[in-house]
Amino acid sequence: MRLLIVGLVSLACAFSAYADVESELQRMLASHPEADANGDGALTEDEAANYIFKTRQRGRMNRGPGIRNRHLIDAYEARSHGSMPYRLMKPLHLEPGKRYPLIVSLHGSGGVGDDNLSNLRFWNGVMAQPEWRRKYPSFVLVPQRRPGGIWGPKPDVPGTEDLFVRDDLTGAFEIIELLREEFPIDLDRIYALGSSGGGAGTWNIVFARPDLFAAAIPVCGRFNPAYASKLAQLPIWVFHGDADPLISVEFSRSAFGALREAGGDIKYTELRGVKHASWIQAFTYAGDDESKGYVTRLGNEKSDPTSDIWEWLFARRKN
Repeated sequence: MRLLIVGLVSLACAFSAYADVESELQRMLASHPEADANGDGALTEDEAANYIFKTRQRGRMNRGPGIRNRHLIDAYEARSHGSMPYRLMKPLHLEPGKRYPLIVSLHGSGGVGDDNLSNLRFWNGVMAQPEWRRKYPSFVLVPQRRPGGIWGPKPDVPGTEDLFVRDDLTGAFEIIELLREEFPIDLDRIYALGSSGGGAGTWNIVFARPDLFAAAIPVCGRFNPAYASKLAQLPIWVFHGDADPLISVEFSRSAFGALREAGGDIKYTELRGVKHASWIQAFTYAGDDESKGYVTRLGNEKSDPTSDIWEWLFARRKN
């Protein structure tokens, strides 16, 4: 538990001072008094989250009923920790005395909600396929980000100065600790991956605890290259479509450049002509295709050139 607390403190400090919750709520109340739903003159976290959802995230919550893939739904057990829903996929068979990798899978804005279903994304379907589960027995954690929260501390970007933003990585870290106590998890093979908002979350979660993870796959996510040196020892494979209209490919290009400069164990695959849904190519990647403009660059001699995304991931262990 001490390591968990230290990691969370370092995350908050590294990305700038994260004011205490009460101060954030008071600032938001002063700027947005309409967020006080019951009119009692005090703003709660739930009121703040509901206000943000209604005004900024309309149409993005609880798309889960559209999921029809029973293999996907049945593969992931529905659980919760406190107010955070999550799904957990276990190995098909647990062998006595054996420990298994843990993948932390972070969704983007399309998974925000409380239904514990919308958080299952395309790549979770890939991992739910029986042949994948037989080949790569592992635990897969899929927490669900709730309205008003992000995977990380409050960002320093325009439009958020007077809003309360909850760091939902706090709950994710708590779940990881609980799973480590409950199941035979290989502590040298904990991985993080995700796309879009979950791609940014992947950068954030490994930045918070680089000691915890063995590798990461951030797809079309934002990252501040100024923090690259802290991740220089972590194997990372970045993906991004160069035609992404929502999150500029420059975020991944600059992250790759900064990590390469820092001597990082970094790979970068840029997908020509691919827009925002680059997770489709990323989590089925089996090798470059120059005719399509799918090309991987290696940071340096430390970077493993293995071309299959899953073969690369499961070969990674903490040094």
